[in-house]
Amino acid sequence: MVQSRIRKLPQQLINRIAAGEVVERPASALKELMENSIDAKAGKIVVNLMQGGIKQIKVTDNGVGIIHDDICLAIEQHATSKIVEEQDIYQIATLGFRGEGLASIASISQFSLVSKVMHEQCGYAINSNFGIISEVLPQAINDGTIVDVQDIYHNIPARKRFLKSETTEYGHCKNVFERIAVAYPNIDFELSNNNKIIYKLEPRTPLERIGDLFGHDYTHHYFEILEFGVSGVALSGYVYHPSYLSGNKTVQYCYVNGRYVKDRVIQNAIKQGFSGVLHHEHQPQYVLFLEINPSEVDVNVHPTKSEVRFKESGQIHSFISSSIKKILSKNIHAAHNVPSDVAIESSAVDSLGFAQEWLPSHNVLKPYPVELNDNNDKLELKRVSVAVAGNKHELFSISNGFGVEGSNRARVDTDNIHTKNYAVDNLEYCVDNMEYVVDKESYDGTEQINDEVVTPKPCNFIQPPLGYAIAQLNGVYILSQTDDGLIVVDMHAAHERILLERLKQQLANERINAQNLLVPVEIQVNEILFDTANVYQVELAKLGFIISFLHDEYIIVEAVPFFLKNPDIDAMLLDILAELDKYGNSNILAEHQEEILSTMACHSAVRANHQLTIPEMNTVLRDMEQTERANYCNHGRPTWFKLSMAELDNMFMRGK
Repeated sequence: MVQSRIRKLPQQLINRIAAGEVVERPASALKELMENSIDAKAGKIVVNLMQGGIKQIKVTDNGVGIIHDDICLAIEQHATSKIVEEQDIYQIATLGFRGEGLASIASISQFSLVSKVMHEQCGYAINSNFGIISEVLPQAINDGTIVDVQDIYHNIPARKRFLKSETTEYGHCKNVFERIAVAYPNIDFELSNNNKIIYKLEPRTPLERIGDLFGHDYTHHYFEILEFGVSGVALSGYVYHPSYLSGNKTVQYCYVNGRYVKDRVIQNAIKQGFSGVLHHEHQPQYVLFLEINPSEVDVNVHPTKSEVRFKESGQIHSFISSSIKKILSKNIHAAHNVPSDVAIESSAVDSLGFAQEWLPSHNVLKPYPVELNDNNDKLELKRVSVAVAGNKHELFSISNGFGVEGSNRARVDTDNIHTKNYAVDNLEYCVDNMEYVVDKESYDGTEQINDEVVTPKPCNFIQPPLGYAIAQLNGVYILSQTDDGLIVVDMHAAHERILLERLKQQLANERINAQNLLVPVEIQVNEILFDTANVYQVELAKLGFIISFLHDEYIIVEAVPFFLKNPDIDAMLLDILAELDKYGNSNILAEHQEEILSTMACHSAVRANHQLTIPEMNTVLRDMEQTERANYCNHGRPTWFKLSMAELDNMFMRGK
C-alpha cells in the first residue's frame, strides 16, 4: 500500500477546522463579536438573536469602526489590530488578539460586516457566503460596526447536528451576554431574541448592574471585596452566601483583567476561601475581578481564551483564598443583609463588633439608656457601671431619654443579673446590668450627687445590631427585638460558631486550656482508635484532652477542655479520634483544625430544648456580634435571619 503524500490544506478547509475550535456553538460566535465591540471602545452594544442564535446573530455597536482599507483584512485569518510584534503576545491588554474570530465565523455562515469610522462620509460592507468573500462596497451606516451572522454551520451538516435545541442555544447566548454585561457596567447593552427584548441595560455601578441581571437579592446580601497584593495584583467584587439568597440562580463569575475565565487555580482558591462557612449542599456564589500585570498571566492557552495560566499560580491562589476568608470572617455587620434604614451601619462598628457610640472614648462617659418601668409607687431603674482606668462611673437612664452620671447612690437595692467584660484600647469596660429601686415620691427628675444637683443629660443611644432577646421559641430559637424588626437566631448553630472561633484562638496560642476531672473517665475503644489515641496523644493534649491508657482497650480521660460544661466526653472523644484517624498525618492540626475543632464545638454547643434565661440569650447575641463568621455555623448553615417591620406589616396587610 502506497503511503499518502503530504499536501497543504486549502485555506477554506483550514478556516473550517479552526472554526471548530473557536466557534463551538452560536454563543461562541456571540462572545467573539461582543468582545470585538468592547475592544473598539463601544459605549453601546445591541444584540439581536433569532432562534437562539441558530438562525441569526446580529451585533451593532458605536465603536471606533474599521477603515475601508482594513475591511478585507478583518475577515482574514491571523489578521488583527491588537498585536504588532512577538513581545505583545506576553502582555495582552485586549479581549481579542489572535485574529481568528471573524475569519472562523465567516467561513461557516452567511456573514456580513458593515463599518464606518468617524468623519468618513459613508461606511463599507463586506460579505462572506460560507467562506466565499465578496468585494467591499460602500453603505450608509452610523459610526460603528454591524456584524450579521446567519445560518451558522449550515454548510457543515455533521457539525450542525451537534447543536442543541433553540432554547438551549439561546440559554448559552444569554449567559455570554450576561458575563460580558457584568464586566462592563459602564456600557449600554441591549439583548433581544426573536424580536422580544430581554435586557435593556443602561450604564450603572457594578453592583447595580449585577442586580439588574440577577435580581436585587444580589444588591442586598453581599460581602464586598477590595484587596491589594504584591506586584500590583488586586481583587475586587462581591461574594454571596447562598443561604441568604431567595432564588435558585447560581452566579459564579470570575474575570482576569476584564476577561471571563474558568480557571482551576481560581476556582480552587474560591472554594478554600469559603471553607468552614458553606453547607455541603450549596455552591459559593461570586462576581470577582482579578487585576494583574498582563505580563504575569498567559491568556494564549486556548483558542476560546477562556483559560489562563499564571506565572505565579501559588501566590495567586493564596491571595484569592485569603482575601475571601478575610471578608467572610468579618463580624455580623459586614454582610449587607440589613436594610439601609437600620439604626446602625457597618461603618460605625469597631473591630470588636460594637457600635463606636456604645462605649466611651478615653475618659469621657456617654449615657447608656435603660428601661424605666412604672410599677405603682416605684421607679425601676437599671444601672450600668463602667470602670475606666480604675475609676468607676455609674450611669442612670430614665424613660424620657435622659441620663445622669455620678459615683454614689442612696436608697438602692441591687440584684446582680449578669456581668460581661470587654477590653478595648487597653481600657477595661465592665458592664453589669443591675436593677435599682428608687422611691417614686423622692424622684423629681434630678439626682443628688455628693450634695450637688445634676441635671439629666440627653441620651445618645444606638441599639446593638442583633437587638435584645425577648423569648425562646420551642427551645430552639432565640427571638430578639430590634428597632426595625425581629431577629430569629438558631441558638445551637450560633453557639457552635462562637465556640469554634474561641477554640481556634486558643489553639493559635499553642493549646486549648484544660481542666482536670475530679473522677477520670474510662472509655473502651477498638484497636484502631486505641492506636490512634496513642499516636496522637500530644495533639490531643493540645486540644485540651489529657489521656492515659489502661491495657489495650481503655483510654483514661484525666482532663478535658476548660470551656466544656457537662460534656458527653465519651461521644466527643470518639468522634475526635475518628477525625484524627481519617486525616492522619504529621501536621494534622495545622491542616485539618477546622474539621477537628468543629467536632468539639458541635458537641459542646447548647442543644435543642435547653432553656436559656433572657440574660443568657443576650450573652449569645453579644458574643455573635463579636465573633468572626457568626453569620454561619460550622457546617455553613445560617445562624440568624431578620424579619423587618416592613415585611411583617406586609404579611398582615397593614396599611393596605
